[in-house]
Parts: sequence; C-alpha cells; structure tokens
Amino acid sequence: MGFFSTLLKTKEKPLTLNVKNNISCPPVTILYGTKTGNAQFIAQQAHKYFHQCGIESECHNMAKYDVGRLPSENKVLIVISTDGEGELPPNARQFSQLLDLADMPALNNLQYSICALGDSSYDVFCGAGKLIDQQLKKLQAKPIINRVDCDLDFKKSALQWIQNTHDTLVGINKPTETISKAELEAPDFMTATLKSRKQLTKADVEQAVYHIELDNCQNQVKYAAGDCIEIIPSNPQKLVAEIISKLKLDGSQTLISYNHSLEYALTYQFEITKLSRLVIRRYLKVYKGSELDKLYNNREELRAFISNSDVLDLITDYPGSMDADEFVSTLQPINSRYYSIASGYQKNPKQIDLTVKTVRFQLKERQYQGAGSTYVNESLEEGTNINYRLVANPSFHLPETKDTPVILIGVGTGIAPYRAFLQDLEAQNIRKKAWLIWGDKHQSSDFLYEDEIIDYYKNDTLAFINTAFSRDQEVKEYVQNRLVDYKERLLEWLDKGAIIYLCGHNKMGDAIKKTLIELYISEKGMSEQEAKAKLKQQRDNNIIREDLY
Repeated sequence: MGFFSTLLKTKEKPLTLNVKNNISCPPVTILYGTKTGNAQFIAQQAHKYFHQCGIESECHNMAKYDVGRLPSENKVLIVISTDGEGELPPNARQFSQLLDLADMPALNNLQYSICALGDSSYDVFCGAGKLIDQQLKKLQAKPIINRVDCDLDFKKSALQWIQNTHDTLVGINKPTETISKAELEAPDFMTATLKSRKQLTKADVEQAVYHIELDNCQNQVKYAAGDCIEIIPSNPQKLVAEIISKLKLDGSQTLISYNHSLEYALTYQFEITKLSRLVIRRYLKVYKGSELDKLYNNREELRAFISNSDVLDLITDYPGSMDADEFVSTLQPINSRYYSIASGYQKNPKQIDLTVKTVRFQLKERQYQGAGSTYVNESLEEGTNINYRLVANPSFHLPETKDTPVILIGVGTGIAPYRAFLQDLEAQNIRKKAWLIWGDKHQSSDFLYEDEIIDYYKNDTLAFINTAFSRDQEVKEYVQNRLVDYKERLLEWLDKGAIIYLCGHNKMGDAIKKTLIELYISEKGMSEQEAKAKLKQQRDNNIIREDLY
C-alpha cells in the first residue's frame, strides 16, 4: 500500500451570470488567459501601447474579469495560451464556461480581437484561442481582425496583432511611423547566485535529481508556493559541436544577421535540443530533396519524428547544403525553461529552491540531453550567477481559506511545489490539513526529500502520506492506485471541501482524472456522461488544480 501504508458531495457553487447592461466601460478592455505568463506579457504590452497612443484601456486576468460586463463592452482584446492538447489555461476555463450559459445574451454590439498562443508540435494548435473565437462568434460578436495564431516564437506575430488591431480600431489602413513604436518589451531578468547543489537520488547518475538553492538576497523577490521561475539555458556544448561538424561549417564564422559566431549563436540563442513543425517548415525552404516534404505532410510520422528528434537528427536524416546564415534562419529562439519553486517564502525569503531532474537518455544509437536540466545541474558552478524571472501561477496556489484541506498528488519532481506548500503550512501552524500521495520508481533510491516528508508527518503538517514506488514489486503500482486504495478517505476529504492538486507529467494527470471518473461511476452510481461532466465542473471551479507538463 506504499509508505505508511470525496469529491461528489463537495458543495460547488453553480455558475451564475449577473448581466450588466449599459454600464460604463473603457474604449478597450484587454483580457488574458495564461499559465506561463506569455499571454499576460503580450496583453500588458498591448495595454501599454494603447495608452501611449492615447486610447484608454483596462487589462484583466480572465479569472478575475466580470463576464457580466460583456454586453456593455465596446471592444475586447483577448490574449490566450493553450494548455497541453488544445485545452484552456486554468484561469480561462470559467470565462469560457460562462459564455456557454443559456442566459448569456447576444453580444451584437461587441467587437473583439484574439491573439492565440500555442505550440505547433501538438495536434491541436492554439485550441484555446479557437474555442473562445467560436464562442464569441456564436454570440454574434464581430471580430475586429481575424484571429492571429502564434507559435512558440510568438513575438513577431503578437506584435503584428497589436499593430493591426490598433490600425483597424483607429481607421488606419496602412502602417505608419507611429505604429512602429509598438514593441514587446519583456520584463528584465533578475540575478540570483547558485548557493548549493545536492543530489537527491541515490542512483542513476545519468538522470540524477538535484536540490538547487539560489540566493534571493539581491532582489528579495516575493513569491508564493506554487509559483515557478523562468530561465534561459545554454545548449550542451557536445551537441553544438556535432551540429557544426555535421554541417561542415566553421563555428568561429560571424553570422551576418546576428553579429555573433555560429558557435555562440547555437550555444545561447537558438533552440537545438527540440524540434517543431515551424522549424521543419522553414528547413523545407533550404532542403532540396522530396523526402522531408513527404514527412511534413504525414501527420503521424511528423509528430513521431518531432517527439524523438533534435536539430542534429534533422540535418543528419535530411542533409542539405547551406551556409551558416541560411541554417540559423530555420531555427527558433531558444526556449525558456520553467521550474516550480520548491521552497516556502515564509520560511526563507532570502532563498529560492528548485528540484531539477537531469534529462539524458539513449535513443537511435546516440545520447540526448536536455538543455535546461544539464545547464542547472551540471554546467553552472556554485557561486556563479543565474538569470531568472518569476512566473506567478495563482491557479496553483494554496487555498485562501487556511483551514481548507488539500490533497497533493504528484510524481517525481512534481514534489517541488508540494515541498513549498508544506513549508508554508508549517510556518502558519496549519496541522493535519494536507494529504500527500506521491510516487516514483524505487523507494530506496528515488524518495525525494524523504526525511523532510517524514518530519512533516510526525509534526502533523501532513495528516497522511501514501506513496507508490512503481518498480518495487512485480506488478507496477502508481499514484492512481492509491486513490482506489483509499477511496473512502478521498470521498470524506472532498466532502469537507478539499482541493486536489496534480503536479507531474501529463500521463499521470490523465490517469488520475480517469480514475476519478471511474470512482464516481462505481461508488456513486453516476453514468459515464455524468461523471465526466462532474470532473469538468471540478476543474472549471478550481477544485482540481493542475500543474502538468
């Protein structure tokens, strides 16, 4: 049953819409739905630009916006990211749900513009933006311009969306010098010092998990448990060298467009450990053969290739003749990596802790490694600085009501935010309101923060601990098995208003949600349709909170 071996009666408030007709609204209202902060960043830049142009506007998180205002709004701009396979980000789910209510009136007088963010590597690209677009059109709202769908390299498209929306609103049909002032000015990165790095796992050095401590003294950034930080890593030197060698180029050659050497650009500026549809589409322009075109037009084969390949695979499997500038023109800027904060601000405000697993594996007779994890776990030396930005994640914070029970379900490094939760709960002297259900492969080598977790159980910060180490017995067991093992406790806790948190990989999250549906059917006699509707309602109402990847 693991170490130390509810939901259906939760009093959920039905969604209601308080329609506000003929209230005063600003000329432009800008809304954002986001998880990593990119949509918020674009929305705030649009707000800033409209202000500079003399157009009054307001900017709101979709979760905090009063949807009842929509019938009175004149023009609404929406920036929204897509979560996973076409899903709405958590802070936009209730907004979408309210649009579908029967008492939502027609929005004949509303004009809107949508900037949708997504990742073309997924089958459903910009699914959240497409859904909101469909809902508004169904309510007879009129688009100011066509929806703009942005890939991972979103800055150019998002900037164009701001400019074109402004042009149309003020009646300008061609770009002017005034419009060129619109810029996406990202907030500055802050600097922290790597204080210490300690290996947590007791085996498997190739994929070791490390506890990272960053000195937060210089900036005293105030964060909340559940937030994460964004870093921009450097790429593995071995991979950079192999790409340059395969292309038969000179790494010291200065790129015309970037005023840096090819080696520098591949190390610090471009994404080379991952592929996307956009990169392959760009590569098609310089690749002379037909084989890649066949791959690009085969959806399933293309998805498999992208999932299991990097830039070195692309130029190896589909070699082409190109100069350095042509090659980098096919690449995307290096992606930020996001890591959950593993420390509670109330316990140690001068420090930010992370829990990072080294990504390294063998495939296709070569070794692959992650840029972010090897940068943090191996490349950085103690005492050196790291640049980061705080990314707030309010949809994954602890409940505002302190006595609300919480059920923390996760695997692997998904323990990170829960460590922060437990530190905050202990600091606030909140006892026996947390239940941890967590798993990994082997208890002897992979029980992250084992001593700390046992101490939290002993001092009653944790009411219960149930673990699932999948490889410690002949028949594999996972965290979803613990929900079944302790289904009576689960139902009892959720009957008391408990919140479920899910942190880990998407596969785990899907398994937990599938198990919950099965429990609703078996324990409460619901039909499959009713059980699925119940789960959706819980997610929309933030009874189930997710940080999945």
